[in-house]
This record gives sequence, C-alpha cells and structure tokens, in this order.
Amino acid sequence: MTRTGRRFVAAWPAYAITAAVGAFVAVVGALWVAAHVVARQPVDATAWIILLATLLRAVTVVIALSSVRRWGRALPPVVVLTGLWACAAAQLAYPVAELAVKLALVAGVVDLPATGIGDLGATGWFNLSAAWVIFGLPGALFVAAAVSYRNRRSVSGPWPVVGMLTGTALLFALGWLIG
Repeated sequence: MTRTGRRFVAAWPAYAITAAVGAFVAVVGALWVAAHVVARQPVDATAWIILLATLLRAVTVVIALSSVRRWGRALPPVVVLTGLWACAAAQLAYPVAELAVKLALVAGVVDLPATGIGDLGATGWFNLSAAWVIFGLPGALFVAAAVSYRNRRSVSGPWPVVGMLTGTALLFALGWLIG
C-alpha cells in the first residue's frame, strides 16, 4: 500500500480485480462455450442471462484497468470514477442485502421460509459465503480502486454517489430482466 500524505494511492486493487474477476469470467465463459457452442446445448433464457452477466463482469475488468493503465487517461476522470463506484455498488448490493436478511432472520425480526435467502442451514450460509467471495470481495476491491483513483486524479464532486446509484439501478434492472 502506498500513501501520498494521508491519502491511499495504489494500483493493486485494480490488478486484483483483473485477476479475480478475470479468472471468473474466463472459467464461466469457457464453460458457456463448451456447453452451447461445442456441445450444442440450446441457448435458452438462462444461458442468455449467464452470457450477459459474464459479459458485464468482463466490462468491470476493463473499467478497473482503465483506472491504472495509460490508455485509461484518454477517458474523462469522472467517467472512470463513476464507473468504479458503479461496479462497487453493483457487486456489493447482493451480498450486503443477503447478509442483512440473514441477520434479521437470526435476530427474529423477520420470518421467511427456510428456502433460498431464508435458509439458515449449512447450505444457506455456504451460499452467502460464495456470494461474498464472488461479488463482495471484488466489490470491496472496487471501493479501494475508486478511492485510490480519486486520490491520484484529484476528482471531486458527486461522482461516488452517482456511481453507487447507477450501479445499484443497473443491478435491479438486470434482476428485473431475469424475472
């Protein structure tokens, strides 16, 4: 971790995003191609959703890299910063919401069926852990990348809030498309 004065400045969060999310995209993409191109399984609605979500995650890698690579300087800083915060919000929204629901269940504040998000058994907690690994950790890395980028480029304004609202809205739009 490098600090400039008291401000966090580091490229490693963007590269960690590239490695982790890039590996996820590569594995899911390879499995999709193996199933639907090589094995010629039909491309149903679920397959299209998986493909769209995988392509969107690939875009998040490009956004992360734009914050640390020379070619990213061609983009307006507010666009990069807003994109970083949008990626952070979109990836953190689901695991944070699921954790909040599970904690409310444990505390007895809400009562849900013991299936899906209401599952407090080993499978439910495993699924929550997987959500944190697949989405939460990259989301936290996007927060670090956004803070670092803001500090390196001295970008100010409402862009973090705009990005978080945009990322959350895009996640809800994707959920609406899924059904």
